[in-house]
Amino acid sequence: MKIGEIAKQSGVSVRTIDYYTTAGLLAFERSEANYRLYPPNVLHTLERIQALKKQRMSIAEIREIICAGDTPETDELIDEVINEFDQLQQKIVRLEKQLKDAPYYAKTQTGKALERKMAAITALLVLLQ
Repeated sequence: MKIGEIAKQSGVSVRTIDYYTTAGLLAFERSEANYRLYPPNVLHTLERIQALKKQRMSIAEIREIICAGDTPETDELIDEVINEFDQLQQKIVRLEKQLKDAPYYAKTQTGKALERKMAAITALLVLLQ
């Protein structure tokens, strides 16, 4: 696939695709006319890059994950974690709307409870590093 086709199908700009290519995130081959041709799985790779960027990962971290090689187990785990993360983000937005109009004492109690839960989240993040 040529870069223009990928941009159209993925919704990612040509400039961004070029940047990812230069950063070593996307593999390509050259055609006889010297066009960059990307493999069919490039759309999946772009989806993964976008999902990892949502998690505020650096390009270096994303490159490490992308270049580590995919296994069905790894892909499944990544997809599961990303889906769960997306669901949690949606839930956070709903809860923020509810808390906005909540009484002061409810906000205070919620804040204290969240502080206790942050320790568990921090421990999970340590395991992922």
